[in-house]
Amino acid sequence: MPSIVAVRNAAAVLVLVGLGALGCVRSESQKCGGLVCPAGQACARGRCIVQSIATACVQRPEGAGCAIPEFGNGTCQTGLCLVGMCGDGIINAIDACDGTNLNGKTCLDFGSTVPDGLKCAADCSFDISGCTGACGDGIKHSTEDCDGTDFGKKTCITQGFYSGNLTCTKDCKINTGGCKGMCGDGVRNGFEPCDGSDFGTTTGQRTCAERGFLGAVMPLTCTSACALDASSCSCGGEMCARNTQQCVLRDEIYTCEAI
Repeated sequence: MPSIVAVRNAAAVLVLVGLGALGCVRSESQKCGGLVCPAGQACARGRCIVQSIATACVQRPEGAGCAIPEFGNGTCQTGLCLVGMCGDGIINAIDACDGTNLNGKTCLDFGSTVPDGLKCAADCSFDISGCTGACGDGIKHSTEDCDGTDFGKKTCITQGFYSGNLTCTKDCKINTGGCKGMCGDGVRNGFEPCDGSDFGTTTGQRTCAERGFLGAVMPLTCTSACALDASSCSCGGEMCARNTQQCVLRDEIYTCEAI
């Protein structure tokens, strides 16, 4: 259960302050439940807390006054210097949350793929029982590309391919390995008139000459959108009549002349 006192899954847990019954505050590096407390923090009640919350009440009786530079004046309660109290709606000291104050957290912070559902328990710890969305439940949630066979409205076609089937990875990412054919793959397929240098294999379509445009015409070229370039087979900007004219370059001028 993450603490609001600067837990960010760092790498060191510290600080022995001899809390007796709490027995959870240690000087050597150690996980705090499912967390790892960073330097300058201690583990108490399954949460990472600022070290001074623990040390401020060493050898002080229950109820004695104490002070924490980071939070202000408080009282010693079960060996910890607590400022404020759980239930006042304010996140104090070891509170992870308080009432409707969730400290900016959502279910997304606890591995869910749906933000809603996080609550605060009576002891000011997070209640994640309402965080039900997760990768692998077979339902595509807002933060997932897919889940199982649920791709939302996405298909190979929406991903730029012409055919095939999408698959979903274990971490709910779309895998297009089963999709086939797309503009830019260098292979003329689908409804493409061309793709890169591929103009198909049909006789009569592979070159300008086969298409009936003869002479010194511009070469047959394909655009990045897999369409014939407008300049393809033109003669100085105009198209000669197929098979009855040819493009001739005279004195640096292109003209269409009868064969």
